[in-house]
Amino acid sequence: MLTEIRDRATGWFAGAIAALIIIPMAFWGIGDYAPEGADPLIIEVGEQKITQQAYQQQLANAQAQALQNNPSLANSDVFSSDLYKQQVLDRMINTALTQDIANEQNYLVGDKELARALKTNQLFQTDGKFDTTAYENFVISRSESKTQFENQVRENTRTYQVQAGYQESALVLPDEVRSLLEIQVEERDFDLITIKQSDYIDGITVSEADINEYYQSNVANFMHPDRVSISYISLGIDSVTKDVTLNDEDVKAIYENDIERYRSRETRETSHILLPTGGDESDSNQLEKAQSLVTQLRGGADFAELAKEHSKDPGSASNGGSLGEVEPGAMVPEFDRATFALAQGAISEPVKSQFGYHIIKVDEIIGGIVQSFDEVKVEIETAERKRLAQDILIERVELLRNLVFEQPESLDGIASELGLTVQKTGLFEKDIAGQGILANANIRNAAFSEQVLTEGYNSEPIESTSNNFIALRKLEFREAEPKSLESVSTIIKTQLTNQRASEAAENAGDSILEKAKTNWSDLTSDESINVESITISLTDQERKANNDVLSEVFRAQLDGTTQKIISFTDQSGDFNVVRLKSITPGDVDKVSDQIKESTRRLVASRNGSSLFQSYLQGLTKELKSSIDSDLL
Repeated sequence: MLTEIRDRATGWFAGAIAALIIIPMAFWGIGDYAPEGADPLIIEVGEQKITQQAYQQQLANAQAQALQNNPSLANSDVFSSDLYKQQVLDRMINTALTQDIANEQNYLVGDKELARALKTNQLFQTDGKFDTTAYENFVISRSESKTQFENQVRENTRTYQVQAGYQESALVLPDEVRSLLEIQVEERDFDLITIKQSDYIDGITVSEADINEYYQSNVANFMHPDRVSISYISLGIDSVTKDVTLNDEDVKAIYENDIERYRSRETRETSHILLPTGGDESDSNQLEKAQSLVTQLRGGADFAELAKEHSKDPGSASNGGSLGEVEPGAMVPEFDRATFALAQGAISEPVKSQFGYHIIKVDEIIGGIVQSFDEVKVEIETAERKRLAQDILIERVELLRNLVFEQPESLDGIASELGLTVQKTGLFEKDIAGQGILANANIRNAAFSEQVLTEGYNSEPIESTSNNFIALRKLEFREAEPKSLESVSTIIKTQLTNQRASEAAENAGDSILEKAKTNWSDLTSDESINVESITISLTDQERKANNDVLSEVFRAQLDGTTQKIISFTDQSGDFNVVRLKSITPGDVDKVSDQIKESTRRLVASRNGSSLFQSYLQGLTKELKSSIDSDLL
């Protein structure tokens, strides 16, 4: 159907189709014109919708991060497996469920909490202080607007609040804390011999024939997936700003029509005297007393002295009635209205509230000043240019949408008509995030779509970042093919060298291991063998061995009082021989209060997380049948 329409999209037929498109766009705009079902729904979780587009973006981000953390798996299919894809979806479902809980329980993250979260993030700090430039550069690197990123931070903070709520409600038994403390203070005494891979590197020779043989035997691990390059045009807010015309009269009119917007936030240093009602004193007596105090104050009596003598507000009476700086809306309505209607230094008539009669004095008015036109002219002009540019952009995007449909086999004419430049990319893969526009999964998905890849047509405009739209078409397509031997030979040589050096270390270690099993004292008397004697517990601050060694040591158990010898190759390729000599219980009572408290928090966190995950798993199980797995 699409091909047939495109083939006929010339002359009067194209004009009729364009008219049908333009009319509804004029009323509803770009977003509302998107066809229903254009972004299929994988699953709906409460009010949260997980669409195919959102899932693909999350999957691409997760794959890119995972590959960055594990570059050695770049040639495997681990991150494109069905299991990995399901794990990404499960995380999205858990997030959506958590957000749904946050909505139901009305968790909110205000501006102050957001600012605190950003300012305490070490990513955005320089010399221990918040760095605005570092923050803005980070947001730019994510190819999203500051608003989008900050909204994500708000959601993450709300998610943490939900989880923290479960952790705080989790039951922590004293025996649980003590059991964990006993494990932490347990001391393990062991001897360690390490045969380093690096000692054998220089003696390893890897020939070109070795590299070629390894390549031929493992060519499936050195494949380029399908790749495509594209040409594209980019239509953004910056490209239309030059068409905005704005004069000083327009800017001045905006200022005058919305002048209250430029009034600074007003607060008032306020004092009061409270005469409560509802007690032994009648309402009329308290009112009469209040009126008498007003007369005295207006006659020159000292407000602070009368407040100390007569006010029954325990929070302010001893301080001369001072309430400090009062913000609009901070007090009960009657008090608030009276306070912000007074002139500076004025004394109010008695004001009745639910607490009794108040006599209010405004000591100082802070803020509330309207900025002059000259002070805000640039700000208004910038905002108005952006607003007008946004209107122009909407019109241009509608035009772009029509043009890519009417001229489906080229971008050159469209670029010329819109005053844009056709740009190009190199070859890229669908599932690997690149730089610039290729960081956006929607762009990559469009490049590999049937419309672009198979039929050879232009794509629809795609919003790559806020207020920036991309239309693209295929330049070159290359099917999956092996990478050249030349491009991977260095990688192979390094792998073979490390592998063989590790094998040499293990072979050398095997003879040491045999001696260790028969007579350990022979090893300690051999000056060519370095034996380290180590005593350690989990509470030790000093790192006395690498994590692989410690993991094996704390995993091992003694059979009665028998010493245990274990051997293994660690992640760095070193071969280790360990003799575990003893496991000695520590004294929990001597553990510092700080460690005890951190252990209690650890148990609470573990129990709370377990409780929360069990709850989420129950909800997820109910949703499984609703997932459209064909869209993954």
